[in-house]
Amino acid sequence: MTPGVLRDLKTEATYDIPADLRNHPVGSLVTYTLAGPRTVGSITQGLVGMTIAGNAVDDEAGRLIPLSPALRDAYPERTRVRFYGTPDEVSRVAALGLVIGTPARRTDLVDLTESAPADLSDLGISIEQDAEDKSDFPARQLYYYVGPERAWTTRIHTCTALAMWSRTAGISYLSHADSSTPPERIAERVTEFFTDVIKAGAVLSTPGELSVVLFTAEDTLTGRGSSVQSVLGALDHLGAAHTRVFYEHARCHIAGPSDTVVVSAGAAPRVLLSYADHVEHLLTRYTIKGERTVRDILVEVLKTAQANHEFEPKAYLAAKKARSQGDDQLHRLLVALAGLTEEDAAKRWG
Repeated sequence: MTPGVLRDLKTEATYDIPADLRNHPVGSLVTYTLAGPRTVGSITQGLVGMTIAGNAVDDEAGRLIPLSPALRDAYPERTRVRFYGTPDEVSRVAALGLVIGTPARRTDLVDLTESAPADLSDLGISIEQDAEDKSDFPARQLYYYVGPERAWTTRIHTCTALAMWSRTAGISYLSHADSSTPPERIAERVTEFFTDVIKAGAVLSTPGELSVVLFTAEDTLTGRGSSVQSVLGALDHLGAAHTRVFYEHARCHIAGPSDTVVVSAGAAPRVLLSYADHVEHLLTRYTIKGERTVRDILVEVLKTAQANHEFEPKAYLAAKKARSQGDDQLHRLLVALAGLTEEDAAKRWG
């Protein structure tokens, strides 16, 4: 691309660029549409292609463009990417395949055995959102954590928490980003995590060694300029080896604003629900799936539960399930949870 002119790499044809679109560096790779036979209508930085043999990208027109040494092997072969740079060398690569909300990338990390304490400070180190406005937070507030201690974060609305854990090293990472969080800052702390766990003897390619999870709301996944994009943008600032490990392991947990993400030395990242949400989650899970392990956890929780009429709708459905399975113990506990006597339940529930 020269000032005022765009050249198509495949056809060698040239097109005029209107003055208001002449804001891209000369020689840079771009995607374009036409407004007329010879005039460019829009320009987007970068091209879409596929990684080839770890050291080049195919621009889908049959032309191989070399990757810079820092980017080689960042993504597995034949990963679809958007790449940036010049026709002679790619300077930046972003994986199009890392659509974090796809079914293959989703996971459920709710801890069924425990609810969040009333005082969240009991969980350890508090991590707050790394937003532009930090005026509501104390001067010593932490926004990133790398280490073996237990740490937590909550209030996930339109933001995204990133949690990682190395089994061998017993080291975790936790951060909480919004759409204004600089990807470079996230990348700096992610690099610190990978450096520390490798020094501690972790081999990141070993199955089960590494957990990488993004915790975000469902509608944040697809938003442009969202906190998810801030986190994934960090991949552009990692070394190739770290980018590849992150890309291959990253999963997504859909979180609610009252959910609490917890990391520690001895376990993968997990989500603790508030007491009320925990009880309702167990009731729903048991009603739908009827798993024996969930039933046993539910029984133990209900043995010490306080009666609450707000639980009645879900307690009723779970009680129907328990009765169909001849589970008198669980049925009695569910009746008590709803604040009913057996006689009342027989009248109301049939």
